[in-house]
Amino acid sequence: MLSQMEERLTSLSLEQKIGQLLVGQAEGTALSESFRRFIERVPLAGYRINGPNIEHPAQVKKLTSDIQQAYTASGLDLPVIFACDQEGGVLSVFGDCVTEFPGSMALGATGSIELTELQAQQVGWELAEMGINHLLAPVADLNLEKTNPVIGVRAFGDDPAQVASHCFHFSLGANRGGVAVCAKHFPGHGNTAADTHVGLAVNHATEEVLRQTEYVPFKKLVDGGIDSVMVSHVVCSACSSLPASLSEEVISGLLRREMGYDGLVISDDLAMGAVRNLYSAGEAVLRFILAGGDIAFIHDSRDSVEEAFYRLVQAVEQGELTEERIDTSLKRILRFKQKIAAYQQSRKLPSISGEELVRQIAEQSITLVCDPRHLLPLSPDTKLLVISPRLSDLSEADTSSQQELKLAAYVKQAFPHTVCVELAPDEAEQALAELRLQAAEADVILQGTVNAYRFPGQIAVMKELAKMRPLIAIMLRDPYDSELIPHDVTTLATYAATKQQLATLVRQLLGEVACMGGVPVRLARP
Repeated sequence: MLSQMEERLTSLSLEQKIGQLLVGQAEGTALSESFRRFIERVPLAGYRINGPNIEHPAQVKKLTSDIQQAYTASGLDLPVIFACDQEGGVLSVFGDCVTEFPGSMALGATGSIELTELQAQQVGWELAEMGINHLLAPVADLNLEKTNPVIGVRAFGDDPAQVASHCFHFSLGANRGGVAVCAKHFPGHGNTAADTHVGLAVNHATEEVLRQTEYVPFKKLVDGGIDSVMVSHVVCSACSSLPASLSEEVISGLLRREMGYDGLVISDDLAMGAVRNLYSAGEAVLRFILAGGDIAFIHDSRDSVEEAFYRLVQAVEQGELTEERIDTSLKRILRFKQKIAAYQQSRKLPSISGEELVRQIAEQSITLVCDPRHLLPLSPDTKLLVISPRLSDLSEADTSSQQELKLAAYVKQAFPHTVCVELAPDEAEQALAELRLQAAEADVILQGTVNAYRFPGQIAVMKELAKMRPLIAIMLRDPYDSELIPHDVTTLATYAATKQQLATLVRQLLGEVACMGGVPVRLARP
């Protein structure tokens, strides 16, 4: 007697099966007639939802519902995957449509797996309300390279056991909230100095080092039955000469056979430069499937998705790809779709409100790295010069530019004698002469930094101004900035520039709230 899953398989045409091997990018904020016809012609496994698809929660819910209904009307009555990169912090595609959380490294700084689990549950609940069922998180990378241009604060930290624990509890919480999760970016993107959105990134670590570090969180998640694993485009030189997403040694060998994972394997976006500079969309997808992957994500255009779809059809016709191999992935995909339906039905609202949760995370994450001159707490009468960096997207996996930085506004509310200057991180040196004049009128200088290794002009300015007045550095993103900050400068880390992090920071400057966080990465600072 055939199981329900096997019956589903036998009822699908070859074209329907091939469509289930692909996830594309949703189009627009409402289901157009053109998009509806595309769904009927190329029935994909699902779609990613991100910024251009999002106006407000009710609109997103209608969009996902309409897409699902279009599938049902076309005769393919399977749950549609609706995936998103709602990590929090620097990658928050839903913006103020959802609770604003500060991201993974802030959670790592709290040292609390309970807060991590509660945050993930809240995120899962809010996404499930809008019909989103696949959260592309947790980030299981260890950020081992301080100049990493794409991971940084998206990671929980750099300690294998701690990151593994946060990721595991994040997964539990998100499932309880109503969504499936995805461990990314296998086998690790945190020990690279290049961005795979642009080109190849190579991890030169030895096999022994990889087993002791970057593999650890992924192995814990695999052992715990993680819903899906995203394979990166990083070249792990100890494993393969190919990007991991195209490597049979990495997917079928390391992840499937050695780690024992038989769940859903998805690719990082195959439109990213690391792969697209080497192969067309169709060739990249075929190579990913032949390497052992299940669902290829393509997020650039409908044309790329169609190219990949018809290349897979051609591969079957020419004997490059067998229907038996496709069915192996289809079984995993159908099991995954059963999971997302089950999570939606059994979801539970968190025990505390999102507002209370972000307050607790802020109070327990913000870190006083050092206060060598005992400047804190400050009096409300202190004359402050606030130098606030203008936020921008530092990679394609970044939504910072959509966020209004309120550092100066929050400081001015508490310290009325405040002068504020806003500069892009790479503009600081050009403004030094004017900043010196303004610093001469202040008692204390408060300077925010963003990725000082990439924008060292911020530190050059800080060193000059610190000669004039006591200075407090606020690291609004990566805590590695402290390695460059002069040792006589009071330094705090917020890990994110979200409203609650900044509001809590001001209370900590006043001494109303203690700084409870601990930096979750190793710093080369005496």
